[in-house]
Amino acid sequence: MRRENRLSGIPVVSGWGAGSAYFVGRAVQPTATVSISRQDIGDEIMRFNEIREKARKDYRQHIAELSTTSSIDTSILNIYEHILDDPAFIGQVVETISTKLYDLETSVRLVSNEFVKRFDSAGTAYFKERSGDMVEVCEKLISFLYEDDGRKKTFIEPVVLVVLRTFTPTDILTYDKSKIQAVITTSGGKTSHAAILARSYSIPVVSGITNINENIRPGDPLLVDAEKGYVYVRPNATIKARYKRLPSDVTTFEALKDKWRRPVYTKDGIQIDVLANISLAEDADEAREHGADGIGLVRTEYLLSNRKEMPSEQVQYKYYKSILDKAGKKWCVIRLFDIGGDKVPKFFNMPMEFNPFMGWRAIRIFLERRDLFETQLTAIMRAGEKHDYGLMVPMVTTLQEWQDALSVIDNVAKKLGVKRPKCGVLFEVPLAILEMETFMKEIDFASVGTNDLIQYLSAADRNNAKVNYLYNPVEPAFLRIIRNAIQCANDNGMQVSICGEMAGNPMHAVLLIGLGLRRFSVIPRAIPILKELIANISYAEAAESISHLEAIDSTTSLSQWLKNLNKRLLGDVLANLPIEVDV
Repeated sequence: MRRENRLSGIPVVSGWGAGSAYFVGRAVQPTATVSISRQDIGDEIMRFNEIREKARKDYRQHIAELSTTSSIDTSILNIYEHILDDPAFIGQVVETISTKLYDLETSVRLVSNEFVKRFDSAGTAYFKERSGDMVEVCEKLISFLYEDDGRKKTFIEPVVLVVLRTFTPTDILTYDKSKIQAVITTSGGKTSHAAILARSYSIPVVSGITNINENIRPGDPLLVDAEKGYVYVRPNATIKARYKRLPSDVTTFEALKDKWRRPVYTKDGIQIDVLANISLAEDADEAREHGADGIGLVRTEYLLSNRKEMPSEQVQYKYYKSILDKAGKKWCVIRLFDIGGDKVPKFFNMPMEFNPFMGWRAIRIFLERRDLFETQLTAIMRAGEKHDYGLMVPMVTTLQEWQDALSVIDNVAKKLGVKRPKCGVLFEVPLAILEMETFMKEIDFASVGTNDLIQYLSAADRNNAKVNYLYNPVEPAFLRIIRNAIQCANDNGMQVSICGEMAGNPMHAVLLIGLGLRRFSVIPRAIPILKELIANISYAEAAESISHLEAIDSTTSLSQWLKNLNKRLLGDVLANLPIEVDV
């Protein structure tokens, strides 16, 4: 009997699941080459056309099914049809068959590898994730090459899909989704098409798992904790006991959803707003069902996915209007396109940069490309008529930069004959948050983006398994910055929210309220949990407890202090919630 083992990776889609290990797909890697004779060239090219058509029909069938049975945006799958019809891809496969005399499988894999290498060498996470699209198409073609009939495969028992390559949408769509409890994979990020699909089906995903073949065998029992990024192989009784209550907590969670479709107050009567972070109009429905007090962040970059060109003003207008209509009379913050870093649209001509996260990005692009800026602003302001909404600008670094952006916003509002909406800064650049006081007279609201802020302050990419241990919000220096930012906003009568993952972590609720935060912005499913915690916290007591923060000078000591604080102020509330936290 092999012993229990715990593997660590990067959480991609939150949640947890348990099942038997089921290996899917093969890695797109150089394979043993198979030669053909010249008289076979025509037959191989004909087979290539046949399997491309089969793959195209299969994607269309998935699109048709998703369109009628779910609210998932099928544009996630449209990109694969484009690849199948891409002249460059087709031409290189045909050329490899014709000139190198390789068989069809060898040719498809070699050409796919070349595309993957080009994407990976682009230097940004966005293009590395797009290489997964190439893996998807390659695997689909090879499956039809071996006369796979494309029918969904079913399982007798719950499974955890184990993917020895980049995770792709077909890895989910090929199987009975009701039996897929989780996915673990060697690579694939949070913005990949597969992650978007998995998130839509609430299938937890952990990426960045190394040495899978050395640690996991087909059929091994797996327990995946995608909150922390852990994969337990052959989990022992203690580990199972820690998670065993979670399935029965579905009813508890539903009860919390019903309970907290209303505002929440601390024990001493302070109202705390809990808003939702969303990307789609359908997400707004989920936010409402989970009791959101408004929309704290609309990630508009979703609009740019799988497009050949920048969406027109009318296309953008329909997108914003659908979200604002669903938000109704509640406050809604629309973040302007955060183009750059790992969010580079395929159609956008970005210069090659050694460090794109700190390069030409977001407001820096908009101030140079006024046409893009004005088109988005016009669409939002048209859609925002009779709605309570605000514009949030990402990656602001200096006051002059903000004033230049505000001038453009003012001009667009004047042209449209509408009142300028409330405008705020997403404080995620260290220089800006350290000089937050200088912005106070110039902005209408503020938000702190802890995800990027921590990365910039610690010089550690949280998606990099080698250094993400440094990505830690419970760091004394970081908390001093957050405390000062909240205090600065409160002293100026400015509404401030935190919209990063830190805000949605139940362990940080007491801490943030003690620091003076009165507005959280989190993923929809975190809202009822957070509201239940808030209702059990005394604002005054939390503030008094946080006054001792200055005396703690190490991350280890601070983590232990935070556990003790939660236990003292919340008692068993955290332990009794339908979540898994280290209390």
